[in-house]
Amino acid sequence: MLPSEITNLNIKDGNEFDKQGNTMKVRTFTFFVGEHGPFTEKFLAGEQDTPAVERRINGVVAQLRELGAIPQK
Repeated sequence: MLPSEITNLNIKDGNEFDKQGNTMKVRTFTFFVGEHGPFTEKFLAGEQDTPAVERRINGVVAQLRELGAIPQK
């Protein structure tokens, strides 16, 4: 589950190209943490499982807490 500080979550599916010109499916998550952002996390098709998404987004929130940008819980 994502923290309550996450707002304006936007999820977009798309394609990108690797160095060899092969197409790769990607999913991009754009979000705000409180009043800060937007932040973007991009996942390749094989990385899009729920725990991986939660870990990366929660990592952004944790870093902002450590920096004092958002209040500690």
